[in-house]
Amino acid sequence: MKNADDSPDRGVRKSARLIDIARRADVSRATAARVLGGYSTVSLEAKKKVHEAAKELGYIANDLARSMRSGKTLTIGVVVIDTSNSFFASLVHAIIETAGAAGYQILLLNTGDELRREKKAVQVLLEKRVDGLIVAPTSATKTEHLKAVVRKGIPMVLLDRRVAELGIDSITTDDFVTATAATTLFARRGHRRVGLLVATTAADGFQPDLPADAVSTVRDRLNGGLAGLQRNGVEIRREWIMFSKAELPISTEAALKILSRDDRPTAILATNEEMALGCITACDMLNLSLGADVSLISFDDAPWAKVFRPALSVVRRPTFELGKSAATVLMDLIRGDKSPGSVTLAAELIDRQSVATCRPG
Repeated sequence: MKNADDSPDRGVRKSARLIDIARRADVSRATAARVLGGYSTVSLEAKKKVHEAAKELGYIANDLARSMRSGKTLTIGVVVIDTSNSFFASLVHAIIETAGAAGYQILLLNTGDELRREKKAVQVLLEKRVDGLIVAPTSATKTEHLKAVVRKGIPMVLLDRRVAELGIDSITTDDFVTATAATTLFARRGHRRVGLLVATTAADGFQPDLPADAVSTVRDRLNGGLAGLQRNGVEIRREWIMFSKAELPISTEAALKILSRDDRPTAILATNEEMALGCITACDMLNLSLGADVSLISFDDAPWAKVFRPALSVVRRPTFELGKSAATVLMDLIRGDKSPGSVTLAAELIDRQSVATCRPG
């Protein structure tokens, strides 16, 4: 005769069911479901009892079943350009923290600023039935895949770029204003020859003309920089402006094209950290002293910027706040709240040591 303890199920603990939680907490099954599902209103006392019971019994929520009941997967899809870039790395960190605190999981895909990969990323995330999307779009005009998301009624927020024709919320910074402030600082320090190194994936390597498909941030930084020069009576020379892919070898070649001239600029506004590194590399190759022969301001306060010598003057954008705002706005839309409208956050010009006072002549 077998002992009951010799059963093959001995030592195997069955998964706790919802009814088990309800009995342990001394509440109804419906109340336990509301607490664990995070919907409807339940008293604080009941919530505490249910959570304690769930912990004691080792309850594991069945997310698939819950999503089938609610129509929600509690996942957010995030499509960004380059997670190796410190700006986007900080944005993603903020999105994960903010959404995670509200019970959402993040599915993150990186596009390398390639439209083909962006389209594929959006398709994959829709197949995963995400509740909403945060997208940093690659193109200003090739947005049919994003229009399809809008037509499906899936909540979406644009990150760091605006696309007016989509008619959806975007979270950006006031890049025009801070680019104007940057070139104004050059002018006030006596610089009359000012160049711009402008990052854009729409460039064919590097080129002197603005690509037609450049996104809003590219245009904001370009137009803001030019506005600062115009307001301060500084001549704008097309040969001192170069548009480049955000890749160090290419940005270095673009910087060399500008700085190798006999009438080279004495100051450069770089519109992201890859452009700044390209300028720094070119100065080293040409034996030009940064902060003396060439003054430099870069968009984004990369981790290395303040420890570089001379410490780099930058446009510091509120990266964590950008990511947090994007996640918050999207979760509001998922819950069915009214659209708060697009958000533009203030950035700040940090004057360190890489902008010299230019001597006449």
